[in-house]
Amino acid sequence: MSAPARAVLGGLALVAGIGLALPAANAAGASAVGVSPVGDNTAGVSAAPRASAADASAVSVSAAAGFSATGVSAAPRVSAADASAVGISAAPSANAVSVSAAPGLSTTGARADLGDSARAQLVAARRAVISSGLSGRIDTLPFREGDRFKKGEVLVAYDCALNRARLERAVLAESAARKKQAVAEQLETLKSISRSDVEQARATVAVARAESNAERVLVDRCTLTAPFAGRVGETYVRASESVAEGEKLISIYDDSAFELEAIVPSRWLAWLKPGSPLRLTVDETGRTYVAAVANIAGAVDPVSQSVKIIGRLSDSPAATQDLLPGMSGSVSVQAPTSSLP
Repeated sequence: MSAPARAVLGGLALVAGIGLALPAANAAGASAVGVSPVGDNTAGVSAAPRASAADASAVSVSAAAGFSATGVSAAPRVSAADASAVGISAAPSANAVSVSAAPGLSTTGARADLGDSARAQLVAARRAVISSGLSGRIDTLPFREGDRFKKGEVLVAYDCALNRARLERAVLAESAARKKQAVAEQLETLKSISRSDVEQARATVAVARAESNAERVLVDRCTLTAPFAGRVGETYVRASESVAEGEKLISIYDDSAFELEAIVPSRWLAWLKPGSPLRLTVDETGRTYVAAVANIAGAVDPVSQSVKIIGRLSDSPAATQDLLPGMSGSVSVQAPTSSLP
């Protein structure tokens, strides 16, 4: 056994148990090893910087109760003979010494938490802002904010007395034009009218039909019906007010199906795919809902390195009846173990 190893063993006799390591040295000829007592049963052992590399350059000693020793790395060319004398196991021509950690201490460095979370906002899967299709005065607006309605119910009705009168006039004009066309065609068979007069009568009928159709469309716009069942989000006008064509009237949404929108780090794209499970905890209700990724935006924000995802809640309508668009919360995503480095 070499002199540095014997010095180390002499120092170990003074301590009750502690993890110690001799720094790797790269010069031949060892200087004396200093042992300084600390307390009653502990000692700090340090090797002089000129210890022989051929001798033991790393020592692992099991820790006493309350202490742990980890992260000890061996210098190259550990002598198997010297290592066995001080309780170090080294394989032939080994370049490193394997050290076991104290119970309960992990040396793998694995991630403890596989989950990730981000802020999310609730939106209705189907929603619409109903705008005015004509200029006129609002006659009735039967629903207010928060009211529920059924598909096909009237949401907005205009005062369309003038439009209905115009439609009636257009229908009568079309009827008169058809009668004139019929007379012209009879006269044509008797060779009592020119061909151009017959064509003129037919053109008059076509124009009258187009005018009546246009008036009919305006009358149909006098009542706006619900395209689906749901709730009123917001109303922008009141009954008896006059509105212009294209002006916003009322916003509605389907309260039976909700989606979540979230901005997540783009690094999640390595494992986040459509269909990936999500869990949404809503701040306003305190409840957690099950969802799944429905869509992922087609572009990443290059500045924030983030991407937008849309998730569809899979809970039943009864379970989501207390949700409202605009509520927010935290969406958690469980990263698959295989995606970890």
